[in-house]
Amino acid sequence: VCLTCCSRESMVRINQICHKNGVKFFTGDVFGYHGYMFADLGDHEFVEEKPKVAKVGSGVEDGPEAKRARLDPAETTMVKKRLEFCPLREALAVEWRGEKATAALRRTAPDYFLLQ
Repeated sequence: VCLTCCSRESMVRINQICHKNGVKFFTGDVFGYHGYMFADLGDHEFVEEKPKVAKVGSGVEDGPEAKRARLDPAETTMVKKRLEFCPLREALAVEWRGEKATAALRRTAPDYFLLQ
């Protein structure tokens, strides 16, 4: 489900229905130079391609260089990953006061609060 130009209450209500039923949900809007986008993919499983780590030969090399893992860009391996997305209501309910929020505040653009 993709929503745009909706009230906050409508977005939260529709997202709750989607999240409960395992339906992927996207919402966003643009206001001049400012905009936002939110995605709730529920339980999302995907595969990521990663370079394979080459094994180090025994006894041939010594020192710090030999201990570093070597990446072989020609060979890759597929890694299965899983992410659990939160519903819009939880994302909007973040508490911005206190010690835990200090680090998050440093990473959050002031525009976020303008859009709120």
